[in-house]
Amino acid sequence: MSEDGTDVANGTQQQEEVSDTPKYCLYIRASLIDNETQGACPMSQQGFMLSYILAQEKNVDFKVWTVSQVNPPIDFKEKNRAKIYPFIEGVSGKDITGRSIEGYMPESTDDVEKFFDSVNSDCPHLKRPKNTKDHILGKVDSISTQFNAFMKGVKSENVVTNILQKIDDHLASSGTTFLEGESLSYTDCFLLPRLQHIIVAGKYFKDYEIPRNMKHLWRYLRDAYDSPAFSETLPTDDDLLKFHWERFSDKEMSEFRKKGIKGRFGVDSQLSKTCSIPPDVTAMLDNAESNGGGEPEQVEEDGDDQE
Repeated sequence: MSEDGTDVANGTQQQEEVSDTPKYCLYIRASLIDNETQGACPMSQQGFMLSYILAQEKNVDFKVWTVSQVNPPIDFKEKNRAKIYPFIEGVSGKDITGRSIEGYMPESTDDVEKFFDSVNSDCPHLKRPKNTKDHILGKVDSISTQFNAFMKGVKSENVVTNILQKIDDHLASSGTTFLEGESLSYTDCFLLPRLQHIIVAGKYFKDYEIPRNMKHLWRYLRDAYDSPAFSETLPTDDDLLKFHWERFSDKEMSEFRKKGIKGRFGVDSQLSKTCSIPPDVTAMLDNAESNGGGEPEQVEEDGDDQE
């Protein structure tokens, strides 16, 4: 990612000739630590991932900019009165109906979703599902709400485990690498940023880990980390932790401090990113695959099916 608007997806300078290819600026929340690099907003990463893949497939040309959450520029606040993230500003080109996107700016998050569909000419897997009743997206769309409730102590870890089990079951039955096939889809772009929050913040604050017996989910994560659209759009672990720390009450912060968690994220660390699955899980998957895809020899911590 580049704060000066470099073309992230292909790293090349764009030609000057007029093109109908949709060209836009993508604004995402900046880091809470340095106010410059990308932050941990899952919706921002979702939009970044969609743009990244669309650019790889030559559907769009975009530049990504990070916006300080502490002191956003005045002109940006004028454009983004609804405080939407990610935010889009159309530069040039046309959408799939032939309409110019120059000057386009969304007024709601739904407008942003519609925009991505409107510039997506030949990547149907990246379009938002119209009916989620029987779709995997409908089974996981509450994952952030449930995880945040767990983090706040309002609900038990079972509500998170139940959703993760649905993902594992879906992957087991579909037999695909990703949720809807062999390439990242809209649903993957929705889910993966939110899974990263569970992996990093769930472990740090609540000592919660994805159950080891969910081998299909772990394979999914392994392959996702190998996908640049996911791994290259990840926030740092410390920024992700600070993202959640800022949402705890003073009482909750006090309890964490008693456990040695002081909230000094980004001060004493190298700002690394979790971008691989644990070595023991890798060994478990390798063992299962060498045995013809059977169950791993070690199965730990069955998830409770009751909320």
